[in-house]
Amino acid sequence: MARKRDESGQFVEEITLKDVIGVLRESDSPVVTAKEVGETLDCSAEAARQKLLELRDQGSVARRQVGAGAVVWWLIADEPTPEEIRDIDPDDPLFTGNPLLAPEDPVDETEIDDVLYGED
Repeated sequence: MARKRDESGQFVEEITLKDVIGVLRESDSPVVTAKEVGETLDCSAEAARQKLLELRDQGSVARRQVGAGAVVWWLIADEPTPEEIRDIDPDDPLFTGNPLLAPEDPVDETEIDDVLYGED
């Protein structure tokens, strides 16, 4: 099966790093092989291995050789899932207008301890 190319003739990315992380997260095992990732994503084990190496370079996964040629991979840095990512509303009153707790007169930095912890 021929790989897809874009208008400039470059190969189109078939699997993404996010796809590979998804396989690691959804696996019933704490470790996976490149072959398992490839089978899950319907790509070659080598393509999966290349993505796993990229993730390792980013600090997202780790690997260990467990046999003559067997290597297992696991997540070491949990990236938030889309459900965990909250959108920030720039129009939220918290981010607009005047600060809610700012004093009318700015406090000099030499007096900040007195203001925060001072005697009444």
